Amino acid sequence: MGELRVTSEGMLPAGSLARSGRNFGYLVGSFILSLFGFLITAPVFLLGVATFWTVIGLFVLLGALIVAGGFARFQRSLLASAGVHLISPIYPHGGTGLRSRLRRLGHAQSWRDLLHILITFLISLVTFPMAMIWVAGGVGGVTYWFWSRWLPEHRQGLAWLMGYHGELADIIVNAILGMLLLVTAPFVLRGLMLLHAGIARGLLVDENSALRQQLSELAISRAAAGDAELHTLRRLERDLHDGPQQRLVRLGMDITAAQRRVDTNPAEAKSMLAQALKHSQDALAEIRSLSRGIAPPILSEQGLRAAITALVARGHASTTVDIPDIDLSDAAQNAAYFVIAESLANMEKHSGAEHCDVEVHKLGSRAVISITDDGIGGASIAKGHGLAGLSDRLAGVDGTLTISSPAGGPTQIIATIPVLPPGS
Repeated sequence: MGELRVTSEGMLPAGSLARSGRNFGYLVGSFILSLFGFLITAPVFLLGVATFWTVIGLFVLLGALIVAGGFARFQRSLLASAGVHLISPIYPHGGTGLRSRLRRLGHAQSWRDLLHILITFLISLVTFPMAMIWVAGGVGGVTYWFWSRWLPEHRQGLAWLMGYHGELADIIVNAILGMLLLVTAPFVLRGLMLLHAGIARGLLVDENSALRQQLSELAISRAAAGDAELHTLRRLERDLHDGPQQRLVRLGMDITAAQRRVDTNPAEAKSMLAQALKHSQDALAEIRSLSRGIAPPILSEQGLRAAITALVARGHASTTVDIPDIDLSDAAQNAAYFVIAESLANMEKHSGAEHCDVEVHKLGSRAVISITDDGIGGASIAKGHGLAGLSDRLAGVDGTLTISSPAGGPTQIIATIPVLPPGS
């Protein structure tokens, strides 16, 4: 359902010191948090169980569940710092009446929060010492040569137990052991953290809440895409009325006037026909510009690369196109075309760019679209700009949009859209 998500921050190489530090920090923090959680909630819960037959006992149990919910929120924050994100459940809202206030006692997720404190505390009694052994033992072993001088003279350490005698043997054995612990520490720390993450995944995530949140996000993105489509259609209608339609009306009037004067005043008729030709050329240029907002037949017939190649051929700036064959749904392909078309149109109108690069490449399960020009910059997705509707259009296909356009340029527009899974 997407309720457990390990970000790229949590997918660094196994030897990453930063990632190991986050995992170790989580294990220490989780132990402290679960210890306090257990010491606070356990007595309150037991008191509530002992007096549950009274109204006071019910409120004591309710307090234990509320406190457990607070510790669950802290636990999710700790996991997020280690790169694991959990969707927060939706808890019942308290009302004014007695029955409304006690609704949480019948909420399954609240009891799972309480159970999570107990289980995490018991697990932390094992994972915390293991983490300390690997980290402290590793650091202590490789630095044994330094701090061992303050130990008693006739000590019997690990080397002595193994049958090796002498200070040098003692230093070598501890250094080797410390190195082994430090080399394996990233894997051990990661495994211990993922054990906690798995337990939290099973107890701290409400499947119904996750589903409701995903459905809500999907509805919002689809509504945004619909609004963007409606806005595009209205703008196209307005532009057709204000631009080509007016020019074509004027074109008809000029041709009619020229027909009337062709016999009586050929010179004036010729001038009117020349003006009519200019209006027809201007109307054609505007129609071509507006057609960027309409998916051309070549897109569905020959694919994205052919459609974009035909599009840039009509532009003024020198544009290179690098688009391999990538499996996209019809909606995603249309969204990719409109992103590129709108970006190129914005470049032609405002940037003064002489060169532009259009690239599309596959990265995992997503296609990354990059449009870069050497113009003056200043592009924005703020309302009133030509790129304003792209984010909403991409949201309809679960895509994202990022724009970098400092004053003076260059401008880079990056969009990502999901690709079709293999075999679909």
